[in-house]
Amino acid sequence: MNHLCNRYIFALFALLLLPGRLHAEDPPSVSGTVRGDSGPLVGAHVIVQGTVVRAIVDQNGDFRLPTLEPGEYVLQVRAVGFTMQEANVTVAGDRTAHLDFELEPMLVRLDAVTITGTMKEAFVSESPVTVKVVPIERIERIGTSNLVESLEHVNGLYEQVDCAVCGTNNIRVNGLEGIHTAFLIDGMPIMGALASVYGLNGMHPGMVEQVEVVKGPSSTLYGSEALAGVINVITKDPRFAPRFSFNSYATSHQEFNGDVAVAGGNDRTFALGSASVNYSDHFVDNIRDGYADIPTGTRAYFFGKLDHYGTNKKRFSLASRYYYEDRASGVEAFSPSIRGSDEIYGESIYTHRAEVLGSFRPPLPEENLEFQFSYAYHDQDAWYGDARYAAKQHVGYLNTVWDRSIGLQNDFLLGATLRFDGYDDSTPATEDGGDYRWTPGVFAQNEYHATDELSLLGGLRVDHHQEHGAIFSPRLAIKWEAFPQTTFRLNGGTGFRVIHLFTEDYSAISRKRDLIIDEELRPERTRNATFNVNQVLEIGHSSMMIDFDAFYTYFNNRIVHDFDINPDEIHYYNVVGHSISRGVGVALNHVFEHSPLSYSLGFTLQDVYNMNAGVKEEDYFSADWMALWSLSYTIADMLDLDYSGKGVGPMRMPEYPAPFERPLRSPVHTVHNIQANFAISPGVDLYAGVMNMFNYTQPSPLTDPANPFGDDFDTAYVYGPMQTRRIIFGMRYAQGR
Repeated sequence: MNHLCNRYIFALFALLLLPGRLHAEDPPSVSGTVRGDSGPLVGAHVIVQGTVVRAIVDQNGDFRLPTLEPGEYVLQVRAVGFTMQEANVTVAGDRTAHLDFELEPMLVRLDAVTITGTMKEAFVSESPVTVKVVPIERIERIGTSNLVESLEHVNGLYEQVDCAVCGTNNIRVNGLEGIHTAFLIDGMPIMGALASVYGLNGMHPGMVEQVEVVKGPSSTLYGSEALAGVINVITKDPRFAPRFSFNSYATSHQEFNGDVAVAGGNDRTFALGSASVNYSDHFVDNIRDGYADIPTGTRAYFFGKLDHYGTNKKRFSLASRYYYEDRASGVEAFSPSIRGSDEIYGESIYTHRAEVLGSFRPPLPEENLEFQFSYAYHDQDAWYGDARYAAKQHVGYLNTVWDRSIGLQNDFLLGATLRFDGYDDSTPATEDGGDYRWTPGVFAQNEYHATDELSLLGGLRVDHHQEHGAIFSPRLAIKWEAFPQTTFRLNGGTGFRVIHLFTEDYSAISRKRDLIIDEELRPERTRNATFNVNQVLEIGHSSMMIDFDAFYTYFNNRIVHDFDINPDEIHYYNVVGHSISRGVGVALNHVFEHSPLSYSLGFTLQDVYNMNAGVKEEDYFSADWMALWSLSYTIADMLDLDYSGKGVGPMRMPEYPAPFERPLRSPVHTVHNIQANFAISPGVDLYAGVMNMFNYTQPSPLTDPANPFGDDFDTAYVYGPMQTRRIIFGMRYAQGR
């Protein structure tokens, strides 16, 4: 293994040592300035549309573009927190054109670019599919290296902790379990069921440009896992990443994290590499149940990306990632050296994961054809007390996409996919050999622009499953800009999912309950719809964006994890009837143009239940309501103060026998965080924060903790935070954007 790591690190740094030559010696054909309301916009990007030519605004607010061939060009100017501007420019002979840009503060984020909703680049405001874009700037405002904790601050998303000892978790979207959401990296569905349990914990912010969230049906483009929606992690673009960046922090719980990234390139080839290490070896038991409140161990990540451009578009992209984790938790006397002990209880998980993904566009001037590929290998070796779970999974994916504009009104997309899933573990589920399957599929989509205000998107996907035959997944999306600042979006579609029981719920092994499969489990099928109204209000010198969402999902054959039939068992079966996930949500973002203040509010009301043999049964761990809020204030353009919080309503909890009874519904609770960011010089920030500052924790989630090897020990009763108040201190440094 060490040999493999050494080879990976050598290859990564070889990738980073690409030539960094720029054309500064050539006389510029275009120059100018970029300023905001308070002075030069240092670090803003000036891009020549349709080419790879770009420039970065310096400390004086000036930019100089390399020499361009004579002709007509369109310049785009982008800066974080400001609206994008475009300008036409004519390059003639050796004359230098000069342009001055004055950007206005971005009151609402409408010009972010997304690819998730339609598999094509589009502005969020133009996409017929509702997409929530979470930029890296917002992720950095939450003092964590865990992407799950950052996404928990998106309205309609909720982190569910499945195991109070080892910390397995998932993200619920609109009340549905994480297994119903597709997790992508740069549009590639390579996470797989085994990785999804710890999946987003294996992402570090050093590789992330933004996260795109689609709540609602997306199976037409992304396959059977996308019943509840899609979470797509977009990695950094090496062209615009800092040449060198560093981020490090420590917490009062003695957790240490360090990220480093470098980027470079020449006029057509650009590369980025990053590494991250997170370390914690301090036993914390503030709940005082004898078990660690949070797992200890080491996480390490390495990420490399290489992009090559042709004359007017990206031709080739290759990225790779390696993730290692040594996670341990349990009683204080436990250490991984005694993993598997039947006397000292602990849980120890070793994870090795390697990924490669890329794309290639052949040099066909008249065609937009792209070949995409990805492969992921996941190796996990875990002990939950004296119960072992070891598994290996391979996920391969090939995707061919062709798109063309037909006239002025139609954008057509056609694709073909081939997915390979290989899985083998140490449970009875694969005692006759592993599960290996190929799933080919084709899909087509057309976006019809009926008018400037109305567009319709229709799509159909057909997959061939080796056990269930042809699977059809249609969808329809309608976008109507009824008024200049009022937009309606309606999305509908179907979904299909085949369960991989132990890969999706192997944390049940740690609960000391017998796993009972009551019948041959049939695939889940859904019909779902989402409705969104986006309203922008101009209020004096401020702008407010309001999003109203309604969602409805109807399940056939939903697979239930039933804790109540027998307290010592978990039963799995298809609902005899149907299941419903429905609800409404509202999100408000308000930014003041001539004030350092901004705030946001979000609220989701949801109802998730099963109609099983005519009886309504609440879904476990699905809160009745959730609320989010944040407040940001800037002092003298140097100090940013960010306050955020969340509230969680009651949820249905598992039932336990006497004498371990617990309430069947959890209490309402809130969590509050605050962080301060101080810019001490250009590119250097110091930050400090307090997480869970009012120190709320739920009581011990464990049942019969004094007898962890007994039949009544269980780790599933988790509804709120288990970490007490913690303080974080850190520093960020970025040079040479």
